[in-house]
Amino acid sequence: MSTPPVGTPRRLAWRAGLTVVVLGVLVALLAGPYQFLLGNVAGSTAEAAREAPCLPGQPVDIMDSPHVSPAQAESVEYSSLPPTSGPHFAFTVATGVYDQPVAEGLTVHAMEHGHVVIQYAPATGDREVAQLARLARRYGADVLLAPYPPLEHGIALTAWGRIDVLDRYDERRITGFVEALRDRYQHGWITDHDCP
Repeated sequence: MSTPPVGTPRRLAWRAGLTVVVLGVLVALLAGPYQFLLGNVAGSTAEAAREAPCLPGQPVDIMDSPHVSPAQAESVEYSSLPPTSGPHFAFTVATGVYDQPVAEGLTVHAMEHGHVVIQYAPATGDREVAQLARLARRYGADVLLAPYPPLEHGIALTAWGRIDVLDRYDERRITGFVEALRDRYQHGWITDHDCP
């Protein structure tokens, strides 16, 4: 019996079937009981707050920060509101201005990539939201802006292991936070020391 030529329907059907099986196994591993194991391959480990009196805001202890599924993320209790580290999705979100809340699992991953997250209480006035949006667009590659329903009032500035909460819009304070803390952490500290 001879082997059919490369382009025969039988050989193409066999290759297509094998491709479907391999993809099915990968999806099962990522979505099934092994997802948690595979998700933990990347992430950051817990460590004490990185004290840096020269930086704006307050230091927050770094939580273990493995990748988790959206279902697992629902039960996560973060060490700050909004979070500055902790379990997060294996995928991230683009920086930019969002008019709807962004899941904590996405904002934490954005911070792990060196971005600053600015979130505001839903009751924040339109004028302040417009000011925040202008500032966020000025730092488009570094800032994610979104409403954050758990915040009862004010504006929260977060970066990996750092937080500052403001009662109202303060351009100098927000700009200082962004400029000092963007790109400070990229799946690890960029420098050994934050202060000169």
